[in-house]
Amino acid sequence: MELLTGKACCLKTFDESHLNNSDYLKWVRDYDVIKMLNKIDYLRPVSFEEVKQYCTNVMQSPNDMFYALYEKEADKFIGTVRVSKINWHNKVADLGIMIGDKSYWGKGIASDAIKSISLYLFRKCGLRKLTAGYMDTNPAMGKVFEKLGFKKEGTFRKQDYFEGKYVDHIYMGCFSDEFVFES
Repeated sequence: MELLTGKACCLKTFDESHLNNSDYLKWVRDYDVIKMLNKIDYLRPVSFEEVKQYCTNVMQSPNDMFYALYEKEADKFIGTVRVSKINWHNKVADLGIMIGDKSYWGKGIASDAIKSISLYLFRKCGLRKLTAGYMDTNPAMGKVFEKLGFKKEGTFRKQDYFEGKYVDHIYMGCFSDEFVFES
């Protein structure tokens, strides 16, 4: 079921067909894809059962939303978008994205996907604030969020262990009235 459509992507509810897609398991086992997600348990060979348990937990959670990310023109499954830590009382949630198909890196898909999910969360779900984080070794992700109106809220100094050293984790936030709806 297609839920959200951007200029270059669409987001569909993540389901068993995505979990069982061989590309998905390949992505979560690809060091280049996983290393920027700060999901350290996936930096070792991860079993299908572990991935299935993670996905099942997210899909069944009342405080998470999980989407399959598609490149719109080719209707090709290329990654995932997760909305987590949804606090319906405070109207806040955290965003995360994984573009697993590396041939789509640097093509504006992340910006389009984050914009699409943010519009949905602000306009349809009534959330007032979205947050996100990234390691400072991934400045491109920071540019994506900044372009959409997210502001740096903090730096967790030397928070994440990455390729033999500790690196800063940047925390971003955006209120609905700060979001750049037209970009």
